Amino acid sequence: MKFLMKYLTLFLVIVFLGFTQKSISQTLVGAQIDNRAGIRGLTLNPANVINPRLKAEVNVFTFSGYFGNDYIGVSISDISKIRSLDELSASSEINAKPDNNFVGNVDILGPSFQMNLSPKHSIAISTRVRTFFNLNNIGGEFLEAIYDNENDASQFEVLMRDVNGITHLWGEIGGTYGRVLLDNESVTLKGAATLKYLFGAGGVTTSSETLGAVYFQVTDTLTTAGQLDYGFTDGVESGEISFGSFNSGFGVDLGAIFEIKDKRDRAYGDGYVFRGGISVMDIGGINYKDFSETDYNMNARIALDEFDDKSIEEVLDENYQGSKEIRDQSLAMPTSLQIFGDFALTNKFYLSAHASISLRDHKEIPVSKITNNISVTPRFESGWIAVYSPLSYRQYEEGLSWGLGVRLGPVILGSGSLLTNILSKNSRSTDAYFGLQIPIYNKGRRVEN
Repeated sequence: MKFLMKYLTLFLVIVFLGFTQKSISQTLVGAQIDNRAGIRGLTLNPANVINPRLKAEVNVFTFSGYFGNDYIGVSISDISKIRSLDELSASSEINAKPDNNFVGNVDILGPSFQMNLSPKHSIAISTRVRTFFNLNNIGGEFLEAIYDNENDASQFEVLMRDVNGITHLWGEIGGTYGRVLLDNESVTLKGAATLKYLFGAGGVTTSSETLGAVYFQVTDTLTTAGQLDYGFTDGVESGEISFGSFNSGFGVDLGAIFEIKDKRDRAYGDGYVFRGGISVMDIGGINYKDFSETDYNMNARIALDEFDDKSIEEVLDENYQGSKEIRDQSLAMPTSLQIFGDFALTNKFYLSAHASISLRDHKEIPVSKITNNISVTPRFESGWIAVYSPLSYRQYEEGLSWGLGVRLGPVILGSGSLLTNILSKNSRSTDAYFGLQIPIYNKGRRVEN
């Protein structure tokens, strides 16, 4: 378990340091609803492939990602001073609970192409590499006792229930087809689907219905009780994570978008007063051969220095009795429901609302899971420039996130939490994105008076 905690905290350090030093990699908050989002809009709803503002588009690359938690808060101004786990703990605000949660993902949208075949038919080919990290219901006091070297407590006791964790890395090749289903003087209805071939690089899972731990400083021992399931795909235990092995699966995205046309003076011919969409994303999973899972009986007492130079497999195998099984295993995709509404205040000013709701539960082992969130985004948008500032409430963060993003010609960059991270001394999430696309625009036409 201590190995998992080290991995978790190291991941947190990398994310926060990476955010301040490179400002890339973390989530398209606010950028997906832009009428000229192009292929990036397919990550929200496949029906965005039907885009009258674009003739075609090539996505060169887009990096995005997100990390959030309800355990540790960091002041962004102190990040540059943090160079170790001890310094991270000393410079942070800790919110230790019996059921702390950590979530993260990185999404790389690779070379992709979108084209309108006709006013009613559109297609796209997309490539992506994605990784998800979830750790739910881990005892915060357990983390604090292990990593806080200044902790003077002579002992601690914690009982954790329904502990679940997964790290999963995979790639996708998707084909999208969209069609206008209804088009009259007042409304337009579009529908689309993306079929995805999935190829998995590997994953690690852990779960426990009940796991207790008692630490005694005098003997420097940890007494544990309960059970722990620990599993991994072939090659992960030796660090040989690779897309080369044949671990495949299939996925589907389904979506529809409804528009009420804009008949006001000076409106665009392809404009709308209201645009709303609903989609179910990431249906499916990846089948892994030779998945190894061991069910450990955790009723034992061990010295904490056991964790110093050993892997988690070595610690578990040498100190706990377990039954091992090797079998085929499917790692499920982070299936979600996406709903958005976009109001056109004028031809260039918009106000949108967006909700992301996970259709997976972390109890469904093993499965990746998105973070539930609701956001409201005012937006200025024109052909070669867009500016948006999303205000979001995200699961586990216990507060609002305020961000800023821009599209300048072929480049986008931004963050759904940039302004919050600058202003707050207790940031519990960070996200950022950066991308380059080559758009070929259709010019919006004015309605004749």
